[in-house]
Amino acid sequence: MVSCRVYLFTYKRNHLLPRAVESLLKQTFQNWVCELHNDCPDDPYPAAYVESLNDPRFIIKTHDVNIGATASFNLAFAGCTEDFASILEDDNWWEPTFLEEMITLMENNPTLNISWSNMNLWQEKPGNEWQNTGNIIWPADTGKTTFSWPAEKQVLGAISSNGAMLYRGKYAPHYLIPNETIFDVMELVRERSFEHPIILNHKPLANFAITINTSRSNDPYPWIASQTMLLASYVEASGNNATTIREALASHRKLQPSPIANFFLANLFLIKQRSLYRYFSLADWIIIGKWLIRNGHKLNYMKTFLASQKETYSFLLKQTRLRFQELKQKNR
Repeated sequence: MVSCRVYLFTYKRNHLLPRAVESLLKQTFQNWVCELHNDCPDDPYPAAYVESLNDPRFIIKTHDVNIGATASFNLAFAGCTEDFASILEDDNWWEPTFLEEMITLMENNPTLNISWSNMNLWQEKPGNEWQNTGNIIWPADTGKTTFSWPAEKQVLGAISSNGAMLYRGKYAPHYLIPNETIFDVMELVRERSFEHPIILNHKPLANFAITINTSRSNDPYPWIASQTMLLASYVEASGNNATTIREALASHRKLQPSPIANFFLANLFLIKQRSLYRYFSLADWIIIGKWLIRNGHKLNYMKTFLASQKETYSFLLKQTRLRFQELKQKNR
């Protein structure tokens, strides 16, 4: 019988953990095992709570030391003997048919290794109150969308969601990322390692919590620098292909606020090909100039940050080259 390993990660969110666990217990698909990882060694609550359930399907792993979000999530990609694996974060929760419907989707698409569902967005209010925003990540319907590499959003971002993803256990080690990767862009970096196509179920089967307190940084510059890495690896892995560069520029000229400055930063710090500048229009240079006037004082900071992320950039470059190789083979 098909089985699934669920990796549940928690860190100092004891008021939210039971909601996530209860959503797992209520799944219509019950042939699962849950590996609960507590990244706060001094917090006895997660282990005590799960032990009180007296359910042998739970495996409790309290980390000896705090290893951080990226290293913790990498544990979900060590590989497992179960057919499928999924990640449940302590602040998120699933609809009762999440596992059943997503496993059925994967069984009906045996050549695909990655799938994810739509998500409802909930806003945390003071006093552990939650408001349904009425918003979802993707248009909601009963359909499915299969994405081939590259989807437009993948140049600077990702389209999948950790908290609503199902993947084949035997391929999980393919998706390990460097532990140095900052939490803010963990999903974006990991997606570059996914074999395409990947498939989205538009039905909202999971719930994403917009919490009052978050591990994500309020500093915009690590995010900008990380997007610079994504863009640079995309351009460089394409072989500085003129069509690829023009298409990427065209799609990002449409965005507001414009991220065109990322193209300049990607070339300045990582690609280092003066010929790239010939693709910039006068309007692009005006946007870049305005960005530099406002943010030029942070260039040394970004240079230092990118130097600390060499392993992540090497990973991005290697995986993005693999994705472009897949594309070439497909088009032969």
